[in-house]
Amino acid sequence: MRARLPNGVRWRLLTVCAGGAIVAAASCTSVPSDPKVPFSIEFNRAPSPSVVLGDTMFDSLGLQAPLHARVFNSNGEEIIGADVTYHVVALDSVDSTNAAFADSVPLTVDSTTGLVIAKSDPAFLLHSARVYAQAGNLQSEPIVVQVTRRADKLIAAGTTDTSITLSFLNTDSLLVPAASSFNVRVLDTTDAPLTAADSAVPFYLVRFRIVQPANASTDTSYVMLTGDGRKRSELDTTDISGVASRQIRIRRAKFPCSKDAVGGIISDTILVEASAYRAGGSLVAGSGVQFRFVVKANKL
Repeated sequence: MRARLPNGVRWRLLTVCAGGAIVAAASCTSVPSDPKVPFSIEFNRAPSPSVVLGDTMFDSLGLQAPLHARVFNSNGEEIIGADVTYHVVALDSVDSTNAAFADSVPLTVDSTTGLVIAKSDPAFLLHSARVYAQAGNLQSEPIVVQVTRRADKLIAAGTTDTSITLSFLNTDSLLVPAASSFNVRVLDTTDAPLTAADSAVPFYLVRFRIVQPANASTDTSYVMLTGDGRKRSELDTTDISGVASRQIRIRRAKFPCSKDAVGGIISDTILVEASAYRAGGSLVAGSGVQFRFVVKANKL
């Protein structure tokens, strides 16, 4: 996120750091030379897009995870141990200067540790707050944190058949076939929702991994998981319906089919597993749901 710069100083764009933080520099006489003086701040996202009602924010493995910003000096070097504070600035359209703000905001943030805790009142469910980080005179742009339901069930969604055949009959395919999309849904079934829609758990992290072939989790040269584009992505956030999805990208020419050819056609199997975690690192019930893809292709 772009750093909010001190007043009264004329700044120009210098460069973009890895991770998306924008570093700005003043005129030569205004650039601080002290390597411990904050010059830019990187605060792009929270460990999770949401925090469960009445709980502390945790990451995609269910481990407690505070907010974390990175601070850099004018040389682009990270200032380890920089003094950073975190602040809630708004709940949806509620102005933080409003006297009722403290009672209306759905979560609290420990300004020093960055620990985010959602309030337990169900009235705050699916509300959001904005949080920013500050180091010295620098303030980051705010990020949005949602309050969501407590997940207790993960199921395959969109199909009752989790076994899918993918055919590649040309000799050199680099494809993300439409048939390779697969979905899971995260639900809250213990709080007696009024309707099926009320059981959806949005803004929740789901992890996907290829479990067969065994080395596909580290070797992405022939098969990998992707999001909407072609970049590798094994983590997704559920939408408003509680659905998370991935696709399989296959490089046919490099796929190590282990089955002998029958009639000039070789085949092999890809198994993908989806899981979600609860606070403390325990798995949401139903985690480990698998999707089976049978890959068929001409023998090269």
